[in-house]
This record gives sequence, structure tokens and C-alpha cells, in this order.
Amino acid sequence: MGLIKKMAGLMGVSLMGMLYFTPSLAETPLIEVKAENTLQEMLNYLKDQSSLKFQADVAQDLVFSNGQKIQLGAIVNLKVRRPDKLNIDYQGDRNHVRFYFDGKTFTMEGLTNNVYANFLEPSEVDNINALVRRIGERLNITLPLGEIIATDNDLESIKNRITSGVYVGESRVNGVISHHLAFTQDNLDWQIWIEKGEKTLPRKLVITYKQDPSSPQYYAIFSNWNFDPISEEDPIFSFQPADDADKIDFLIIQP
Repeated sequence: MGLIKKMAGLMGVSLMGMLYFTPSLAETPLIEVKAENTLQEMLNYLKDQSSLKFQADVAQDLVFSNGQKIQLGAIVNLKVRRPDKLNIDYQGDRNHVRFYFDGKTFTMEGLTNNVYANFLEPSEVDNINALVRRIGERLNITLPLGEIIATDNDLESIKNRITSGVYVGESRVNGVISHHLAFTQDNLDWQIWIEKGEKTLPRKLVITYKQDPSSPQYYAIFSNWNFDPISEEDPIFSFQPADDADKIDFLIIQP
């Protein structure tokens, strides 16, 4: 059980994990119109996709007790068929983990230690949106890039957490011309680069955690977007353990 918790802790933050931080109750968000409109276009474009595949090259700062920062990286590959199928492969500097959801059972596989754990929830957890919330509540697990593959993140909920937002300008991310937006919240700052044109895809994300004196950061570069249809029968969504894999239990948080 401790191993699963440790693996989960190494996941870092998922894309747009800032959407779920506690909003300020005293401040009214001040967002430039172009920044708001560009963010809305990205959210709409992603929400319209029934199937998606993409890769993220991520890195995050770990802060030691003496204030020294060490950066660890990972390559994350996601395959999603909405509303209720996913496969995520997270290959990091210190661990290799895969996540599966076939519409009924969530499985986390630790390839580094050859272990796995299953989580079967009631019938109401039958889609990715519910899964992202449920494993956070019951397992204390943040699904890597979970908020980008869920479809219940809307602009209004994001604005409730933002204290300011600006349109910085145009930049290139791996050669792709992108709109650069910057937002602030009470406990973090975040920047996102969104592809210019018809395909308003996220291309880069940087989050700075202001509550830590060392201001650690999280980075993600997105690539290899593909929206070709994925069959619901595709075996990538169903977990089959290796013959020598050990089954362990999740540590369940009681409501």
C-alpha cells in the first residue's frame, strides 16, 4: 500500500491541475478578453474530440530541505476514448507507471516494481470525469494530465480561481506558432501556450508554486496530437497482469 502512495506522489501535477485549487473569495478575476477567448477556444476544441492521443514531455522541481532544487522528468503518452476509456503510460526518471480504465475498473500498474492494484467503484463512476474526481477523493491520486482528458472543466470554473490573466503575445513552441497566456492565482502562477489557427491545442504549460519559498515549477511540452477514432474494443484499455506480477491493495480513504 505504501508503494502505491509513493508512486502516486511521484506523479507530479497534471495538466491544468490548477483548475482545482481553492479560489480566492475576496478577489474578482481580472482577465484580458483575448486571453479569456483564446483559453475558451482551446477548451472547446478539446471537448469536441471523442478520441485523442498525445504525448507530453514533463518535468518538475523537487525541493530538498536545504532549498536545493532537483528537476525530474517523464514522458507521458495518453490514449483516450470518451466518455469512459483511457490508457496512460508515465515513464519517469524514477518510476514507470501505467493507468487503465475500461469503463468499470481502474488499474494502476507499477512496472518498476512489477505490482498492480485495481479499484472497482459503483456504477456511477462510469466515465472519465467521474473517475478523475473519484480517485482523487478515495485514493489521493492525481491522474497525470487528468484535467485535459476530462470534459467538465469549463471557463467559468477556471475564472473563479483566477486573480488575473493576460495575453503575452505570440511565441513558437517546437516550431509551432502559439498564443502565450499568463494567469495568476492565490497560490500559483501558470502560463500556457495555445496553438494559433484552427487547431487550438495546448503546446506548453509552466506552473510556478508560490506557496513554497523556493518557487518550484512544473513544465509540460505537448506533441503528437492525434484525433483518429479509437475503437471501444481496443485492448489497450483493459489490463492483463503479467504472470509474475504481484497484486497489492490501494489505500482507500473512507468518506
